[in-house]
Order: sequence, then C-alpha cells, then structure tokens
Amino acid sequence: MKKILSIILTLAISVSALADIKRSPHRMGNQLTVTFDCPWNVLCKEGVKYNQSCADPDVKLDVYYPKNFEKPGYKPVPCILMIHGGGWAMGNEKKFAMFAAYAASRGYVVACISYRLLPEYELEDCVEDCWLALKWLKQNAASFGGNPEKIGVIGGSAGGHLTAMLATAQESEICKKVFSDGTDPNIQAAIPMAPVTDLYSSAERFSRIFKDSPNAKERARKASPVMYVSPKSAPMHILHSKGDKTVPISESQNLQKKYKEFNLECPITYYDSSNHAFWNTHPIGAERMQSWTDAIDIFDKFLK
Repeated sequence: MKKILSIILTLAISVSALADIKRSPHRMGNQLTVTFDCPWNVLCKEGVKYNQSCADPDVKLDVYYPKNFEKPGYKPVPCILMIHGGGWAMGNEKKFAMFAAYAASRGYVVACISYRLLPEYELEDCVEDCWLALKWLKQNAASFGGNPEKIGVIGGSAGGHLTAMLATAQESEICKKVFSDGTDPNIQAAIPMAPVTDLYSSAERFSRIFKDSPNAKERARKASPVMYVSPKSAPMHILHSKGDKTVPISESQNLQKKYKEFNLECPITYYDSSNHAFWNTHPIGAERMQSWTDAIDIFDKFLK
C-alpha cells in the first residue's frame, strides 16, 4: 500500500511540475533545421540555461568559441550576443547558428540566444531575457576565452528591436532590476538589422502587441529604443534593406536622428533589396553572406 501511495504521490508531483512548464508551441515557426559543420577552429556548447527562474525549458543559449582558448599565450577575444527575430513570437537559438559559427571563426565568443515569446509571455519578458542573457555573458565569457569588457550585440527585426534596447535602455526599470547586483549593463557596440525602434507612435502596432492592456501606450513607450537614447548609448551601426515592406527604413532613420541629437554616430548601411530578413532569407544568397561579412567587419572596428 505504501508503495502504491508513493507512486501516486510521485505522479502527482510530476503532473504538477508539467503544469508549471509554459512553452511556446510556435517557437520553430517557419524555421528550417540546418545541419552544418562548425569551422575547424570553433567549439560549441549547446543548451545553456541562462534564466534559472524561467518556466519555459526552450529558453536557453548556445556558445560558439575559439578551440584554442586554453592554449598558452591565448588572449581573450571580444564577445557577441546574437538575438533572433520572428515578431517576438517565434524563433530559437539555432536561427543564427551558422552566422554564430562564422563569427566565432573570425575571433569572437558568440552567445546565440532564445527568449520567452508572445503570446504565452509578454514583450517585457522578451526584453528581460535579453538583459539576463547579456548578464550571463558578462559573468561567463572568460570561461570560453572571451573578454567581458568588449561585448557587441546583433539581432534582426524583433531581434533588432531587442538589440537596440540593450544599446540604449540602461536606465529602464527592467535593466535596473536585472543588474541590481552591480554588474555593468553597458555594451560596446550594437548592430540592429531592420529594427523596430518605436512602438509608441503606432497605435496599430502597440495595440497588437499589448492587446487590451489598459496601460498599453505607456508599456509601448517603455519598450521603444528611441525613447532611451542618451549620451551613454552604445555605438551603433544599423543594417537595413531599402525596400523593406515589413519594417520600413523610417524605423532605422528615426533611431539615427535620435543618436544625432546627442552628437552620436549611428551609420546605416542600406542593401539594394526588398528582403526584410536579408540575413536569413536565402541560405546561399549574396545579401545573406554580405550582411554577415559587413557585421563582423563593423564589430572588428568597434571591438578589436
């Protein structure tokens, strides 16, 4: 009888634990699974859980790092945090896997992250996870041969928005909460690609994301990178397709204008294309490879 009760109790606990798991069923979206060989000089550690309190087991990161980092004479290299897009509602840490491997082969420690997604979670959760991932990278970069004092962030579309938030919103409530232990939240470079930068000015946009929230407009203001630009904002270089119909180039230009108000440089590289996600659209497309090369060349200038 005791054995039966023990089994029932174990099952009850297991069911309760499963009930606490809150996954995003559309995480993969239209993403294709791609198998590739890492460059000869790159290692990868997969499935690192950086947000220990998160109920979604799919929120994790992969680290791509130099194979020779433990050899005598090795000097720590800069780091890159990569943030996938997908309308804050789909995508995972594998979306930038090939790009991350390429960046690591160019002499970087790269953390490719996933984060909590809409509609199971809120946009503020997406933002918080990115701050938590940045904090994890700062605290763990050295274990992979990285220099935590030289970190760049890159992301596309929704990931571009999150990248821009990490570049500008150090005074936000979420950032202050995550970095309340005194860890420095500043980054040294940001490359938003086709970023959403202003949720506040578009009623259609913020009502879609925040739905019937009574304070939707205030939440949209707090989630807009253009609202945070200051003299302390990170150096930034934006990449965007001229004919982008999903996120118009005005989003990048408005952020650039804000930077100029503080005499900060924020160049925009325009691609002669209508592809929104030019960094991912075609596996062997010229724009994809050009954007990867351009991005790492930009990081070389800022971080090396």
